[in-house]
Amino acid sequence: MSGSSGAPVLDRITMMPVVMQALLDDGAQPLGDPEEVGVGRIVARGAGTLAGMPVAKEAFGRMGVRCRASVAEGAPFADGDQVAELGGPVAAMRGAAPTALRFLTSLSEVASGRRDPEYGDPFGDYALALRLSVQDPVGHDGPSFALEI
Repeated sequence: MSGSSGAPVLDRITMMPVVMQALLDDGAQPLGDPEEVGVGRIVARGAGTLAGMPVAKEAFGRMGVRCRASVAEGAPFADGDQVAELGGPVAAMRGAAPTALRFLTSLSEVASGRRDPEYGDPFGDYALALRLSVQDPVGHDGPSFALEI
């Protein structure tokens, strides 16, 4: 499915079962004091093209964390850029982070042209289509992301 700009779009019906299974497979659970509420942010480690924010939002949301993108899907980002801000239970942020950041990193690597989707990658075609809708390829070692609280 693609949006009005021609860039691909992920819908929640497609994402929900994949994200839920990934959270279960990762053993996601709140880590720390369940009463502590705070803010966090996702910061880029390396430059690239952002892909997978809807998937990361779904993963955080399933754990009760609000996630607001700071960089648009398909837009370039630089090393050290904040790509999203989070709010809610800190323990839930920590619990969802491994799953959310894995999806974000993997899909951004594909969208940035650093690797091709792997067989069975549930959103690989989406990230590849996003790569094709971006004007300039990104030349670097590949993006990754970190949770800062």
